[in-house]
Amino acid sequence: MIDLHSHILYDIDDGPETLYESMRLCEVGVEYGIDRVAATPHLSDPEEIASFLHRRNDRILRLREEIARKGLQLVLYPGAEVYVDDSIFHAEHLEKAALNGSRYLLVEFEFQGLSPRRLIRYVDTIFEMDLVPIIAHPERYAYLQQDFGLVQFLRERGAYFQINADSLAGLTGFEEFDLAYRMVRHRMADFIATDAHSHLGRMNDLLRMIRSFPPDISRETLDYMLYTAPSCVLSDKEIPAHHRSERRHRYDG
Repeated sequence: MIDLHSHILYDIDDGPETLYESMRLCEVGVEYGIDRVAATPHLSDPEEIASFLHRRNDRILRLREEIARKGLQLVLYPGAEVYVDDSIFHAEHLEKAALNGSRYLLVEFEFQGLSPRRLIRYVDTIFEMDLVPIIAHPERYAYLQQDFGLVQFLRERGAYFQINADSLAGLTGFEEFDLAYRMVRHRMADFIATDAHSHLGRMNDLLRMIRSFPPDISRETLDYMLYTAPSCVLSDKEIPAHHRSERRHRYDG
């Protein structure tokens, strides 16, 4: 399986502090079915992208060396989780933070208080950069929990969505589970990832969490979200169109 969102790199954000802790996440991931993972540390300030990339690439190199030394069957890809606010309007070179050098950019927003118009403008700005936004953990945003029409509109606009596995497993509260499950049922979500931060807490024991998913989620859907769609991202290919609805480009909220 492919984990497209993971804070697996050490000493760069709120993930692991040491190389040892990063390796423990790698070992847990392999034990629970992950064989490819995108390292997506937080990029909080686009103006700091040069220093961020220097640190990220150094940590990836060191972690890859340790993975090889331990003989783990795990492939590590570069990426970032980009925090988007008004700084997006004058940001430069964000394509360098895209997942494995692709057109796809993993992004997150404020968890509360962001207006629909502002959110739509952020998404449109990313498209204007010739990038495709993958919205991380949409089920965690209060304004999306309260407005499924906005979810549908962003989907029809061309955005993709990544659901956290612990949300779909019911480990983070009803509101997050409810939106995550609804999005999966309505084929509004494209990826399931761990958003792992630590082997002691927010883990990447993916197979274990899958066992707690609602039983009516089909194997076909899981294959799409855990292999087909993320494979397309990592190889910079189009994601299969039949999983997307027709666009209407008008938000009535």
